[in-house]
Amino acid sequence: AHILTEWFIRYKAKIQYMSLPNILLNSAIIPEALFQSCEPANLALLLKDLIHDHVCREKQILSAQKFVKLLMPSERINQNLAKQSLTGKCPDYSPSVVAALTILNYGKPVIHD
Repeated sequence: AHILTEWFIRYKAKIQYMSLPNILLNSAIIPEALFQSCEPANLALLLKDLIHDHVCREKQILSAQKFVKLLMPSERINQNLAKQSLTGKCPDYSPSVVAALTILNYGKPVIHD
């Protein structure tokens, strides 16, 4: 990206991370090589660290599991989906919809029945 584009995005960004897993987990678990730092040498270093650093790799695997859980429909949604499928209504709970709902509801308090 052009240096002015990079500056503008960094200046206007309200979030600390760019990748969805990092945003939702509020952690830099997935290395982000953005803009000027997205070069073959930097990417190779990031991959080398991931391959050779067992602790780093294990953290990333555990975080990936947490991230996938965040994208899965909650138990309440699953129950509602089961009820609605019996009545012939079938809402869209595709991964993209679940991801969008997760982002929209990120940080909001969870209401339990």
